[in-house]
Amino acid sequence: MNDVIIYDIETMQECFIVVCMKPESTPKSFTVSKWQNQLDAFAKYTEDNKDAYWVGYNNLRFDAQVVEWILRNYDHWHDCTGLEICAKIAQKAQDIIHDANYDVFPEYREHELSLKQMDLFKIHHYDNKNRRVSLKRLEFEMDLENIEEMPIHHTKTNMTKDEVFLSLQYCFNDVDATYEFYKITIGETEHPLYKGNNQVQLRKDIEEEFGISCLNYSDSKIGDEIIKKYYCQEKGIDIRELPRKGYFRKSINMKNCIAHYVEFETKQLQDLLSSVKKRKLGLMDNFKEHVHFYDNVYSFMKGGLHTENKPEVFEEDEDHEIIDWDVASYYPAIIINNEKYPAHLGKEFLNGYKRMFEKRLELKPQAKGDRRIKGIVGALKLAVNSVYGKSSDMNSWIYDRQLTMFTTITGEFSLMMLIEKYELNGIKIISANTDGVTIKVRKDLIPKMHEINDWWCKTTQYVLERTDYTKILFSTVNDYLAIMPDGYVKKKGDFLTDFELHKNKSGRIVPIALEQYYVHGIPVKDTIMNHKNLYDFCIRKKASRDFHYEGINKATNVKTKYNKLIRYYVSKTGEKVYKVKNHDSDSKAAKRSQVEAGEWVCHVCNYLEKDSPVDNINYKYYIDQAESMIVKILTKGKRKKNTVIPNQLNLF
Repeated sequence: MNDVIIYDIETMQECFIVVCMKPESTPKSFTVSKWQNQLDAFAKYTEDNKDAYWVGYNNLRFDAQVVEWILRNYDHWHDCTGLEICAKIAQKAQDIIHDANYDVFPEYREHELSLKQMDLFKIHHYDNKNRRVSLKRLEFEMDLENIEEMPIHHTKTNMTKDEVFLSLQYCFNDVDATYEFYKITIGETEHPLYKGNNQVQLRKDIEEEFGISCLNYSDSKIGDEIIKKYYCQEKGIDIRELPRKGYFRKSINMKNCIAHYVEFETKQLQDLLSSVKKRKLGLMDNFKEHVHFYDNVYSFMKGGLHTENKPEVFEEDEDHEIIDWDVASYYPAIIINNEKYPAHLGKEFLNGYKRMFEKRLELKPQAKGDRRIKGIVGALKLAVNSVYGKSSDMNSWIYDRQLTMFTTITGEFSLMMLIEKYELNGIKIISANTDGVTIKVRKDLIPKMHEINDWWCKTTQYVLERTDYTKILFSTVNDYLAIMPDGYVKKKGDFLTDFELHKNKSGRIVPIALEQYYVHGIPVKDTIMNHKNLYDFCIRKKASRDFHYEGINKATNVKTKYNKLIRYYVSKTGEKVYKVKNHDSDSKAAKRSQVEAGEWVCHVCNYLEKDSPVDNINYKYYIDQAESMIVKILTKGKRKKNTVIPNQLNLF
């Protein structure tokens, strides 16, 4: 998709700006202010580029709405001054923002817009409250040189030419950032999580295969639309006949949430099973249980089973192997094998779901050599995996909480059957987490392990998949680093070194140093002090609207006021940075708090050039962070003084 225009708008009381840029071309800008009115030129530009895709960030909800309104109304404004036009547009923009804040549908639906839109915000599902991220935050996560917040408030009056120019430069920067994010979206990046993964091409392939126009759909919405398509085919109905809401139950009998095959040998787990079967959950009740079984505490939660792991390291040796057994497609398999479906949708839902699942398995072997098939397999995976989540979403047509609870609780008790059998036969459980268990098994017990696995798979009709580790270490059950025999390193939580862009990569140098220490035995001090990418030392902080940041130079006592989002690194010389409550705030929080407690000073660098020198970094801060994690794991979470860390030169 080469014919794209990256764009952004700014709507202020006395200034309206549009910046448009075709990839690898010089940007064009159009401004309305007291000094000029370039709306006619902008309208002509849109007419000349009406076949292009206009790429923005949250543009379907805001920018495109404003632009569409302008294009439909500007012919009536020829007698207005530039300031009057700016005021009209600014008011319309505020109305659009107000409607969005109250979830009012936009005035113009996507198919009613004059310009074809590509909304990166929607594609990456950043409109979901759990993934929501601003373009400013993305600028930090993408290591862009300039993280710039709007320098002029949108209500500013009596603007000067210099202020208009500053606003224009800000808009240019936003377009540059959006373009960088667009390149990531189409896989043109070195970021390992996004490289070669063209989300736009994927959506084109899905449209071609399934007839779903989904360019601006998130992965979750694509999955939902594919499910609808399969269900309607099974049911023989038009998509407009789908139920608008799910199936609501006043209560759920827990005995209906446990598969028929679940049974235990030990009295402890037999009593647990019997107790759970007698319970009833109310509409807002959640299932929670904590069980101490052999050497582990197992938590049964609505998100699945997991052990409450303490910080610890496990390594293979001449007598033991470390093996991870995951259940293949666990939640879909539970639904299909036990023939479960939302009560209001009937068995046709299950039939359609099975067809999706089987189609994915059929095409999966061909995916490696065919980009299009790979996209279809990916789409089917989205659909298959989304049913569990949708079944617990009260706003979804699939909603049936009993299906959610059956999937979760049957999954938990099924894993406990496997865990019980392992423990009764002397096989140690290292951890359990939702869809699998990690064990440390004596080599002479491996035949018994396979015997147990065969029994479990035959009983449950699920499939176990094996991964071997030479070492696995935890800070918690959801934070671990595991090394495979071929040297591949699996990381999660505290040990991640590559992050999805809606997550916070602050202080990335610390997990980088931890990986080098645990995988290659390199002291964290060596890794940290020899690392030359200053961005990996940077930390992001963002305040709410009630606060801003201030820095006080410890040498000169000069105060600098910053905006709501700052990028900084801990430095040898710099400022003591504080989070400060605004004068007009009603917040009951503290008026001022330190960003970095203690004597640490920071260098705020919202503008940071590539390949900047690293001579002002206070390495001790980052070494302390890494070493504290090593101590935590070495002492299994217990605080001990004067702990000696193997292979470290010193503890400063």
